[in-house]
Amino acid sequence: MPFKTKIFQQKVDQWVQGEVREELLNACDDYMTLTTAVQKAQFLHGMMNAFDQKVDGNTRTKIMQACGRHCIGASTLKRARLIAQGAKDTDDLLERLNAAHIGGGYLQRERDVIHAAYDRCYCGSVSKTKEVFSPTYCQCSCGWYQKLFEMLLERPVEVDLLGSIIRGDSRCQFLIHI
Repeated sequence: MPFKTKIFQQKVDQWVQGEVREELLNACDDYMTLTTAVQKAQFLHGMMNAFDQKVDGNTRTKIMQACGRHCIGASTLKRARLIAQGAKDTDDLLERLNAAHIGGGYLQRERDVIHAAYDRCYCGSVSKTKEVFSPTYCQCSCGWYQKLFEMLLERPVEVDLLGSIIRGDSRCQFLIHI
């Protein structure tokens, strides 16, 4: 999925103040003028570095997770709901999601934690560069998983990022605390 510029702008406008807020909002406008995937990935690399340097960690996490919550498509949520209707329990649900390749295909439960992994970066906005990205960007995927499992389990979940391909790891890995 591509970078959700409008969502990012809305959340920056909501949670960041002053000169940094203006700088990030203007950067999003600049991003919108780029035409190639490589240009966009390189620009996002620089923007995330500035974001890391100028915005505190909790705010960055909130913003990127909000982007991820909007990144998950309605069709994915609809398919996941249909899959969940036939599931006997959480383990059966995870098996069915894996078979449908929703959530990366490597979902496994261990007590009240779901281990999740991707073998490739699914973000079209950053996967076009070989530069190592800030782990802040991958908080978007945490928000994606959070939206999926809160909808499926009908309760709040927390998601931790363990590893990310765009920051140099062999896989994207997450813990979903259910």
